Amino acid sequence: MTDPHRITENTAQTVVFLETLAALVQKSPESYSADASNDLAAHIRGMAEAVTTNARVDPGLLDTTRRYAALDWHNELVAVLFAPEHRAKMH
Repeated sequence: MTDPHRITENTAQTVVFLETLAALVQKSPESYSADASNDLAAHIRGMAEAVTTNARVDPGLLDTTRRYAALDWHNELVAVLFAPEHRAKMH
């Protein structure tokens, strides 16, 4: 029996997940220096580009997935950025 609430995963979701992860890493250098955070974020973005190219992700589907993900991840990103250990670094 299949779960009617389950969203079918697709390659566009993988790309958007990697892009979101890169943004979180770059904006949250708590565990790394700022330079290391930027390097890791660039590496993750490179992975997203490779998936997009190698899997031939449909640009329209990717755009739609990015728009929906922006809504879903906005609250998560805000929660991370405004965590107590990050507040002092926010300007």
